[in-house]
Amino acid sequence: MRQRPDYGIDGPVAVAILLTSGLILLGVVAGWVGLGPPHPLKIYAGPILALVGADLLGVAGSMWWYSRFAKIRLRDRLRDLVAWRGDEIVLDIGCGRGLWLNGAARFLTTGRAIGVDVWRLDLSGNRPDVALENARREGVDDRVIVLDGDARRLPFADTSFDVIMSGLVLHNIRDRAGRDRALREIARLLKPGGRLLLIDLRFTAEYLEVLRRCGLDGVERRSPWRGASAAFPLLTWGAVRFFWVTGEKPSAGHDRESGVEAGAARRG
Repeated sequence: MRQRPDYGIDGPVAVAILLTSGLILLGVVAGWVGLGPPHPLKIYAGPILALVGADLLGVAGSMWWYSRFAKIRLRDRLRDLVAWRGDEIVLDIGCGRGLWLNGAARFLTTGRAIGVDVWRLDLSGNRPDVALENARREGVDDRVIVLDGDARRLPFADTSFDVIMSGLVLHNIRDRAGRDRALREIARLLKPGGRLLLIDLRFTAEYLEVLRRCGLDGVERRSPWRGASAAFPLLTWGAVRFFWVTGEKPSAGHDRESGVEAGAARRG
């Protein structure tokens, strides 16, 4: 019996902090309100603080739910976003444990899916061997390659990829200049006619501007959920808004041979 892949928890440190903070705050409120004589401050402040504590727990729970269920559903929509032939060379920037990488590999026959990451702890158990193990569990390990790689300086030749994707990664680059460099790298690496698929929760309007300046066609931003752009409402943190950013490099005559090997050799 094949083992199920495990794509981890996004933002595990944040989930732990939110969960702990919410529980502590609710405990403090319960003790404060329950002890001593009634006081107007308790009557008004107690419910507000309890609501904040409950909201922190809700945020933690929502992040866990997204990690375990919602992101799998989003990944499964890849079929609708690309007219897959099966021979594509695909790049997943910030591949993590291989969710998007392996999802793309499902549609490939002679093509390959290449994932790069700097392996930070924004995702639990974020290691290349875990990504490859998940590929094995998905039955696509013969079509998957995993490499070290920074989105701002990718080790591949120009026009190497038919499809480039990235899921909830680029917002982790703190400065705008770095994010702009990553987007220019994407434009450089796409083959003419190549397709871009990004999903992120911050800076997506910024991405549109840069990608259009890079000459991509049909660049647009839309919600991945029908009729809604918020994955879950947050009382204390506003709303977390996820958007697809998609576009295509203008078509032109080009050699279909991938530059991946040349770029990888240059990297070595």
